[in-house]
Amino acid sequence: MQLNDKNLESFLLKAEADPAIMEIMKGIMYWTQAAGEAGLSIEEVAAVGTVGFQLSKDESLKAFFEYLVKMNSMGIKPVEH
Repeated sequence: MQLNDKNLESFLLKAEADPAIMEIMKGIMYWTQAAGEAGLSIEEVAAVGTVGFQLSKDESLKAFFEYLVKMNSMGIKPVEH
């Protein structure tokens, strides 16, 4: 498959070779399509994807994000000053 996008082509080759990466790709495609249908911009989707990727590389950032999500689920919001 010739897509003229080296990153997409690389991802697809990895997905074809590894069922776990194929499932990741399916999830990314499903949720980004849902995001677009919900009216989110490509920039917003890319920003969230970038943060998610960074969380996989930085355990302290991941722990902080999980803490924020937990606080939010408990109804605790950041206070503006």
